[in-house]
Amino acid sequence: MLYLVSLLLFIRNVKISEAQLTSIKLNNMLKRISKLTLALMLLCLYTNAQWLKKFESSDNLYQDAKREIELKHYQKAINMCNKALDISPKNMDIHLLLGRAYSLAGKVDSARLELNRVIEKNPKYRDAYIYLINMESIACNYVQAIEYADLGLKYFPNDRDILLKKLDVYNKEGNWIESNKLADYLFDKYSGDPFIRTVYLEYKLTLARQYSHKGYIDIAKRSYEAVLEQDPLNKEAIQAVYNLDVRSGNYVSSLAFTNRALQASPSSYEFMIKKVGILEAMYRYVDAIEVIQNLEKLYPNDPEVRKLGPYMRMQAGRYYMNSDPYLQFQGVLEKEPGNRDALNYVVNIANSRGLSEDALSWVNTGLKKYQGDKDLTIKKMGILTNLKSYGLASKLAEGVYRQNPTPDNKANFIELRTQSAKAYIAEQEYDSAISDLKTVLQYDHSDKQATSMMVNAYSQQKRYDDALHVIDEVLTYYPGDEGLLYKKAGVLESYQHYAEAAQISRDLLQRYPDKRHYLNSFVEQSLAAGRQSLAYDDYSSTKTILQEVLEKQPDNLDALNYIINIETAFKQYDSAIVYADQALHYYPDSKDLLFKKAAIYSDAHKYQEAYAITGALHGQFPYNIRFRDAYIDQLQGSGRQYMASNMADSALGEYYKALEASPIDSNTLFYAINILNDQKQYDTALALIARGRRAYPDKPYFLLKRAVIYENQLKWEEAWLTADTLTKMANLDPKYQDYTNYLFSRRLKNQWGVAYLRSKFDYAPSINHIATVQYTRRIKRGSITGRINYAGRQNGTGFQFEADAIYNHTPKWYSYGVASYSPNGIIFPQLKLGYSIFHSFKHGYDGEVGVRYLKADSGTTLSFLASVAKEYKDFYFNLRGYYINLNTNLSSASLASAATTQPNYYSVILSARYYMNPVTHGDWFSAIAGYGTAPDDFSRNYALAQLLSYPTVSCGAGYTKQIKHRTTIGMFFSWYNQKYTDAVFVNNEKIADPTYHNQYDFYLQLLRRF
Repeated sequence: MLYLVSLLLFIRNVKISEAQLTSIKLNNMLKRISKLTLALMLLCLYTNAQWLKKFESSDNLYQDAKREIELKHYQKAINMCNKALDISPKNMDIHLLLGRAYSLAGKVDSARLELNRVIEKNPKYRDAYIYLINMESIACNYVQAIEYADLGLKYFPNDRDILLKKLDVYNKEGNWIESNKLADYLFDKYSGDPFIRTVYLEYKLTLARQYSHKGYIDIAKRSYEAVLEQDPLNKEAIQAVYNLDVRSGNYVSSLAFTNRALQASPSSYEFMIKKVGILEAMYRYVDAIEVIQNLEKLYPNDPEVRKLGPYMRMQAGRYYMNSDPYLQFQGVLEKEPGNRDALNYVVNIANSRGLSEDALSWVNTGLKKYQGDKDLTIKKMGILTNLKSYGLASKLAEGVYRQNPTPDNKANFIELRTQSAKAYIAEQEYDSAISDLKTVLQYDHSDKQATSMMVNAYSQQKRYDDALHVIDEVLTYYPGDEGLLYKKAGVLESYQHYAEAAQISRDLLQRYPDKRHYLNSFVEQSLAAGRQSLAYDDYSSTKTILQEVLEKQPDNLDALNYIINIETAFKQYDSAIVYADQALHYYPDSKDLLFKKAAIYSDAHKYQEAYAITGALHGQFPYNIRFRDAYIDQLQGSGRQYMASNMADSALGEYYKALEASPIDSNTLFYAINILNDQKQYDTALALIARGRRAYPDKPYFLLKRAVIYENQLKWEEAWLTADTLTKMANLDPKYQDYTNYLFSRRLKNQWGVAYLRSKFDYAPSINHIATVQYTRRIKRGSITGRINYAGRQNGTGFQFEADAIYNHTPKWYSYGVASYSPNGIIFPQLKLGYSIFHSFKHGYDGEVGVRYLKADSGTTLSFLASVAKEYKDFYFNLRGYYINLNTNLSSASLASAATTQPNYYSVILSARYYMNPVTHGDWFSAIAGYGTAPDDFSRNYALAQLLSYPTVSCGAGYTKQIKHRTTIGMFFSWYNQKYTDAVFVNNEKIADPTYHNQYDFYLQLLRRF
């Protein structure tokens, strides 16, 4: 029974494979087989475990692709990424890596497609923006690169790396105005970052070189001075400022920068020579000769230095040929060191000539003689102030104030000590500056300037608590002071206490509604507070803050963008659209806001509304990849919606629109080809496949679909050739090899086979044997099989000649017919006739009705049968029932328990399969259980009249293996248990037990296509 039902199921499976849509997606789910023996289950699990080893992990392919990129094997990396995407098509990390590989390989268009897909699916994928900016910058598409940078900064405000990329693009573009603004902004935000500091200084030097080369001396000098503010000893900046000052005739400034350079390199030949030239131009020959003397000590063998001394003395001699008052008063002091008038003159003349160091030296000489002299002390303070030695000057001023505590002396001391603090701050010596400012505040607790400077110094050190303490202390003297409160809000903002800062700005705005900078501060701080709340997923607080901002500034674009994003994140799409419309009311020409509105519609699955907007944007900006990709994606979403509603024609219309925008979009081609295949529009599907092959020659999908379509058209030769090409392209991938072998087997029209059945009985010593040879020929709509069976039984031997056929009327209707003849009606039935009609229903169900006729020496049977079958995932189930009418030639006494000479019987069989390859149904395990004797069971139907009356139960199991879809090997085992007699009772006492007999069948089968 088992082998016959398995044979019928195999024949039916041929029909299903022809009509089945072969989509090679390997499904490695193991299913537990119920009601089979433990050995059978272990064998199944082992076989599937081996099968799983064939598959590759997308994670492993991703890691391999990264290594290939490091080795600069970019094409290999592209191939690996594509294979990984076949396994995990929604993995954005793989899409990103593929985009990077395309970019490095020089395939810019493909890289754009992949990277834009990443930011479309995940707008917060930071690396995608960086790769896009780099790629567009290398391609000199600076406008597009800036657009990507701005888009990235919306999701990652003040991101250091994106800002640096944007700065680089501006530099390459030559947009110095915007680049200068951005460089200053970067340095202001990240002044404590050493790398940003280096970039900033290098940028300023580059900018200064550009302007200097173009002759913009003042602008170039400001850029170099900006460098010197952060790096006072920068040699290039010092040299450049010197050259610019010389070009403009500003010798005082040139001398100052030269002296600064000599502080860093006191023995520099170059700068000492420069200083000599400047001093000569300023007619300061004495100082020039002093520098020359140092040069003669350091470079005694230098011929230029040897010539320089006599030359400068000659120049000085000519200059001082007339009587110089300075020299005259110096001569007086040499003779009369205590001459106070001469001392005053020398100091005053030296000061007027800019000889501050000489003047200081003369003052110090005077103070040695006149210790504590008030006038000399005041002169010394003035000289130190000119030399910008504010620390020393403030100490003198402090002493003067203590000796004479007048308001003027106090103000002078506080001014000098404040200047000293400023100098320390400029040199970033914040601790020294704070020490000076504390001294100032000791003398004047309410000094606002000192307070502001100390707050700045603390803020630069990020000592925000100390800064706030200083402000709060001064506020006790000036409660409600506008400037101090504004300063406090700024500190709180730097401290990232945005909500508190916003509260202060809100109060100031209420008090001074006309001062717009308070409004700007309130908005910025509120937005920062909103972003902070958003970072902690406190969306409710964020939304409240943003609504308050919009009450003050309904056109604030940042607030509108944030609140739209929040509403969208919480799927409050109607509210998000309201805010989007509000934003568009103020910014009607903003393509970004229109794009955002379309994205909201898309998230809400209102794809028609979405692509109405993106379609217009794409029409207006046809070269904008972001608009085009969004338009296509939304058309695809609309198509998927139509497909979910079984509106395939409408879906196909959407996909055609997408193909008009991007004729080679791979996803759109996939969707359209699948629909066309389902609708049997094979020619159109093949045209799109050809387009896909031209655009993506490395993608296996299109070759695979071409093979499937040829298979559906029963063009086995074309299907096999296509699959063979696919296998070679995919480096002999096992899954494609298996499909190629399957298609090759479908080309073959012929099949031969042999089989052997061995039946053993526990109630008889003999063993029955049946050997079979057969030949099958496939025709256009089915197959015809001829079979010769030879049996050896206890009562003799005999032949049976048999033929059966399968004919497919339509894709859902097919017939099965069988006829056999045996000259001997004892070994086989003399005549066997049968016919069944099958119909395929929805959801994997099949139905069958049929009739069977048998004629044997013991009588005839006429049977009616019905069956229902169902495929469920990797399983196939079949329930078959027979109603049997027996017309026997034997006496009723010879029928063990028959009630009449023409009794009616029935038989029921339940069979199941588990497919190891659910796509081609090549290998399977089977199990069967039944009651009664079926007329199709040719191991028992030769003796139906004797066996029908015996209650019989049966079960069995088997395994079928296909080798390259050409060779089929089957092995089956069945067990029958027959009840021959009932228990015998006499006077309600059992005197005999019921009798049971067993039959054991073992069946082997080999089939080969050719």
